[in-house]
Amino acid sequence: MTIALSILIVILLLYIIYVRRKTKQDIDEFAESIINRDFSRKYPRFQSIADTFVNLAAEKEAQQHYLKEMLELVDTGILAYDVETHESLWMNDSFTTMLNIPHIKNINWLKKQNENLFNELLDVPVNKSTLITIHARKQTIKTMTNASVFQTGGKTYKLIAFHNVSATMEEVESGAWKGLLNVMTHEIMNSIVPVSSLSDTLRRKIHTLKENVSEPSTTDLEDMELAMDTIHRRSEGLLRFAETYRNLSQKIVPDMKSHNLYDLLGSVHSLMNPSLQQKGITFTLKTNTPEVTAFMDRDLIEQVIINFITNATYATSEKENPQIHLFSGYDSEGHPYITVADNGRGIPDSIRDKIFIPFFSTKKNGNGIGLSISREIVKLHNGKLHVQSQEKEGSAFTILFSKKDE
Repeated sequence: MTIALSILIVILLLYIIYVRRKTKQDIDEFAESIINRDFSRKYPRFQSIADTFVNLAAEKEAQQHYLKEMLELVDTGILAYDVETHESLWMNDSFTTMLNIPHIKNINWLKKQNENLFNELLDVPVNKSTLITIHARKQTIKTMTNASVFQTGGKTYKLIAFHNVSATMEEVESGAWKGLLNVMTHEIMNSIVPVSSLSDTLRRKIHTLKENVSEPSTTDLEDMELAMDTIHRRSEGLLRFAETYRNLSQKIVPDMKSHNLYDLLGSVHSLMNPSLQQKGITFTLKTNTPEVTAFMDRDLIEQVIINFITNATYATSEKENPQIHLFSGYDSEGHPYITVADNGRGIPDSIRDKIFIPFFSTKKNGNGIGLSISREIVKLHNGKLHVQSQEKEGSAFTILFSKKDE
């Protein structure tokens, strides 16, 4: 009896040891499953707990997916990065599109590509709405930024939201000069009307002289007639330009027709070349594709080009070998373009963002209207106005027209 009881006790002890080890093994394996988030194996004694973890993980994944989709849909650019390592925690498509960069794992990549942009991101103030200007890939973007700092997983992150306000600010800038434009058009028309009338009278007088006298020669008269025709056409264009902008509260509809860009630049070259030659400025016209055409209001675009040339004349006034060049053609994406380039003083970075603001001018007697109106005209054509400039090297103003299928 004693022997049997001893054997029973030994068996019970072994069973208890086995159960304890088995339980410990199950707990260790279950704990490892929790750590690895792998619940493919069934644990009968812990199944309710495992199901709870699975449900929580599914809910968390759904919330993360919802948050990700929401952040991708908003127009606001969002960037979150580790403040110490600069590793990216998150950046949405709006941010990469706004800055024209790929999704990157570490924002240190920007330091090699665009150090100024990299420094601007690091310097965004925390807990304060700030308007900053971002220079990225030959474009300037004005953004309203908000930043905050948070900690998770023992790391500190900076979260920045970028809202592109360039279009809004352009509308505000346009509104600044619309109220005073009637005064300007009144003064322009007072000056242009007599010039237009005089040129037309001279043109008719030349016709009379050609028919009734032998002197001066026909060639001379034809040259004079051509010059008067140029003056008359430009005067009529200016009259129409002023009339178009007399009342900007009404919708302006440009007289859109297909025009050859090389012919347009040739006409402007004939008009401006004599005065530029007197100033000692080399004035050229170049193109590799003379057949390029674009839909435009010729008078308005001609006014823009003349304004660019006038600005270029001022910018090259201190150059020993001043040059102004006209170009036309197609860009890499097939957009017709016109460029006016010079080798003048260039535009300082500190004021490059201000040149389209109405009444802002670096000229001693400038009124700051020309570039504001030029941008407005280009916008009426659904075009784009690009500016490239380098101090002491020169500037280039380019009008990009819409393609025929756009």
